[in-house]
Amino acid sequence: MAWLIQHFHPAIIHFPIVLFLLTAVARNFSNQVPPSFIRLGLLLSIIFGLLAIVSGLVAAQPQLTPPDRLLTWHMRLASLWMGCVLYLYLTHDHEPEPVITTLIWIAASLLIVAIGTLGGLMVYAFVR
Repeated sequence: MAWLIQHFHPAIIHFPIVLFLLTAVARNFSNQVPPSFIRLGLLLSIIFGLLAIVSGLVAAQPQLTPPDRLLTWHMRLASLWMGCVLYLYLTHDHEPEPVITTLIWIAASLLIVAIGTLGGLMVYAFVR
């Protein structure tokens, strides 16, 4: 079962990335997208993000002793991304401050790049 979950991580990780980025584009570049679509995109990003985190933790179990710096930062940034998306989801109906919310959208998008870069470095470092 662990083998299946371990290989589930690379397959599932693209769903929250694409869902979040499509939701961000829809929110920022189209006035015709209903707010319910944005909320659904954020919710699905959270659900698939949690699946990716859990499957990543299972996949990382053999490498967790001693902790790898790339893996540690990968997990920290993924947790920070999850916090950003959760904040955006919870405040979607009543944005407290549009400037702060926009900065969080941008930060979450940049976190995806950093998380993916660290993940790629780990994968290609283990393959060699």
